[in-house]
Amino acid sequence: MNDRSGAIPRQLIAEMMEAGYVKNGVAETLQPSSLDLRITDDAYRMRGSYLPKPGERIAEIIAHGALYRHGLDRPLEMDGTYLVRLEESLALPTGIYATGSSKSSSGRINMRTRLLADRVARFDSIPRGYTGSLWIEIMPKSFPVLIHPGDRLNQIRFFHGDAHLGSLEHRMAFDKFHLLRDAAGRPIEATDDVVSENGVTMTIDLTTNDIVGWRAHSSAWNVLDTARFDHDPHDFFEPIPRPKSGELTLRHELFYILATKERIIVPPTLAAEMAAYDPTKGEFRSHYAGFFDPGWGWTENDAERGERAVLEVSMHGHDFVLRDGQPICLMTYERLLMKPDVLYGRDLKSNYTTQRTPRLAKWFRSS
Repeated sequence: MNDRSGAIPRQLIAEMMEAGYVKNGVAETLQPSSLDLRITDDAYRMRGSYLPKPGERIAEIIAHGALYRHGLDRPLEMDGTYLVRLEESLALPTGIYATGSSKSSSGRINMRTRLLADRVARFDSIPRGYTGSLWIEIMPKSFPVLIHPGDRLNQIRFFHGDAHLGSLEHRMAFDKFHLLRDAAGRPIEATDDVVSENGVTMTIDLTTNDIVGWRAHSSAWNVLDTARFDHDPHDFFEPIPRPKSGELTLRHELFYILATKERIIVPPTLAAEMAAYDPTKGEFRSHYAGFFDPGWGWTENDAERGERAVLEVSMHGHDFVLRDGQPICLMTYERLLMKPDVLYGRDLKSNYTTQRTPRLAKWFRSS
């Protein structure tokens, strides 16, 4: 590891595993700039969501907050809160820290996961030099989910130093790579409304496709089994036809799958993360699975670059009228320590590559 700052790419994460910094990690869970984490069968139904106090271990939380140990032969209940130990654990050197995020497939079924660690009073945040076990909190919010040991529901990204791009760096990357494209692949102009010191803003698409999104059924009866990939999407979601008015009313406490109007690029030398909540764009959460790996929307042919981002949207407290073309999310870029040895989409295929319409999670058959 050198003195540069940046997100740690796949080949260096593999070296971290060999050095014992990441214990029980396996090569097949490596992504271009992140590591998928695997659940064990050590699971507990909790009274509610808990965050460790400074110095408090997860075992102490379970001792006074667990209702019972949960066997994974039974589904996780809708609106239930569970703590599940992960297979991987960490023994990080003092210069490396990490953040966690749900995987796209978890986010798209409204199953919310958050990473927890012993003595760390923050979700999804692993401090420099952390040594200890890893856990995730799992909350299915729309329907029960039957999960299995070895499932990869969330992921972790490691950092050395400050990886975030500043205002000038965001603008330079935007202009160099033409990070944002319209539906036809043409570069979008870098106005102050599009690129800022915090990242790149994208807008909602409610007019391009006959089906502009999906709305989840809140049902305790249909169980999604993560061992199956042939679920009927209509048992869990209803399609949202293109609104004639170009407006969609988001009902509070419901869950929506929508998509951006623009196509975005994550070049091989950068990683990206979508901000989950930006109050300047509305009081809704636009994403539950924030990591975008190097290679997203990237091809050697510049004219073919760019992929739309699919959003997991929920509204809290009141209804909100969403209008076609209004800002919906913010993408923040991070530098990498070095280019990864594989790229998303080109070398590592995904269920979400070339998603021209809002695509449901991998557990559903094509609708």
